[in-house]
Amino acid sequence: MESIFRKSNDKHIIEEIISILNHHSIAYRTTDNEKDFDPSFVTDPGRIQYQILISDTDFEVASNAVAEYYAKEVIIPEDYYLLEYSDEELKEILFKKDEWNEFDYEAAKKILKERGENITEEDLGVINEKRLDSLKNDYEKPEEVKNYIAIGYIFAVVGCLLSLAWGMLIFVSYAIAIVIIKLKKQLPNGERVYYFNEQDRRHGKRILWLSILFTVFWIIFITVRN
Repeated sequence: MESIFRKSNDKHIIEEIISILNHHSIAYRTTDNEKDFDPSFVTDPGRIQYQILISDTDFEVASNAVAEYYAKEVIIPEDYYLLEYSDEELKEILFKKDEWNEFDYEAAKKILKERGENITEEDLGVINEKRLDSLKNDYEKPEEVKNYIAIGYIFAVVGCLLSLAWGMLIFVSYAIAIVIIKLKKQLPNGERVYYFNEQDRRHGKRILWLSILFTVFWIIFITVRN
């Protein structure tokens, strides 16, 4: 199975990573949404996203190859913006490695080392594990998740009735339930896990059963009334 190995709005970064993969004979496939844009978007190239997809079995080898390349190539310009970052901000880059490009990640490591912060490979391994655990178990916007589940329950109970006035609303709770139960996300190491945690996925199953129950209830109720 293929997974997204790297994605960026910067075509140069994508091309550089492709050259590394070619050098190590790692098979890949590229995609972009450039063809989806109308001519007016040429003034905003940052809206075009390029992706590199590789086999899940090649993820570790490819990651090591890219990391090794950038570790050797990092020469930090005197006016580079990361030099103005505090130690804590640079450590945040190390923690959220998946949100930064390889050059900035390696530059952050180098700047910290030059400032006397001795971060070992073992330390980086621990940091990466903590980040993976955080991405697996934590929500970026937990309040939005709670609201989403609440909307699912509301539409499970009244969706069929409301659909008499607004057509397809009967299916809203079903869609929400299926998303909560089935939606997955990809971690930086290529692993796929459920987006919603086990507790919230139980909510999804309850919403689905309530949707079925109240759909039947409202159908019977409306039929009898008529």
